[in-house]
Amino acid sequence: MFGGLALTAVASPSGDDPVVPAADDAAVARALAVPTRAGIYRRLRTEGQPLAAREVADMFGLHPNVARNHLDQLADVGLVVTGRRKHPGGGRPAKVYVAREQAAPGRELHVPQGSQLAVHTIVQLIAGLSEHRAKLTLLAEEQGRRLVAATGGRADARDFEAAAVIAVEALRAAFPEVRVAEVEGDRVVVQGLEIGLRLIGEVDGQVGDALATGFLRGALAAAGAPATVTAHGGRVEAELDEAGLGAQPSPVATVDARGESYQRGVVAAMRAIVPLRPGDHLEVLTDGQGSPAAYARWADRAGHQLVDVARTRDVKGRAAVRLLLRKATGPLRS
Repeated sequence: MFGGLALTAVASPSGDDPVVPAADDAAVARALAVPTRAGIYRRLRTEGQPLAAREVADMFGLHPNVARNHLDQLADVGLVVTGRRKHPGGGRPAKVYVAREQAAPGRELHVPQGSQLAVHTIVQLIAGLSEHRAKLTLLAEEQGRRLVAATGGRADARDFEAAAVIAVEALRAAFPEVRVAEVEGDRVVVQGLEIGLRLIGEVDGQVGDALATGFLRGALAAAGAPATVTAHGGRVEAELDEAGLGAQPSPVATVDARGESYQRGVVAAMRAIVPLRPGDHLEVLTDGQGSPAAYARWADRAGHQLVDVARTRDVKGRAAVRLLLRKATGPLRS
């Protein structure tokens, strides 16, 4: 129950209190890729009380059916929970929506004990060697880059606050509770990553901080703002790295896939990257419809690195989404 409302949930295997189902990362990213829908989700999180589709429609200037569609899609991926609210004068109860974390304040995520034990064992192994923590940060940084690359978002040069917003919105695909807590010039404070990393932080806080540092640093870099990032106990601070601005590597070859389906574009990129030397960069120009995520999936499978995604214009003024790929330096994956 939430404020006297009956809310939809899923029973945990142990028969304890119901828990909200975990959402698929890709599905969450797709749901939040629509700016209006992302705004509705943010409003539900800050509102602190269930809202009906008509109330959300009034807030955003939408038709109730459009608002209801956005809300239902957020519910489908597990970001919001639905319930019923009785009218004071009787009649059919209204369907209402509330953000997942508002519906279950303080409720612990149900994780099987075997999975908890496995996580604890792995974290203890990593915690014992500082070089492992450093490598873990780099791996997390790459994942942060990919989350932003999948959205195609990138801020203008030196707009650190805009880059932070883009980075945090992308990170919400994996960490729904993450938020920008403070902004002061070229410095931001981000909170909420520790909630998604709490299983790890319980075993070793330094490992959790290493992951949080990497996720945010990679996301900020992909959003157009290389930054110096530090984390301690759930508080992650980032400051713009002036030296890193404009340090974009030059591509050795370019594939213009505009006007082609992203499937054909990926095939063209696969062929173009073959003669390149390990570590060389390939530039791909696309229309952007589904392209960043498709190229990220291919690069991940093949061992290449999606370094950057940005909206740009070519010398003739034609719009494009520019992807920069770095060829794998190790053996290619099949």
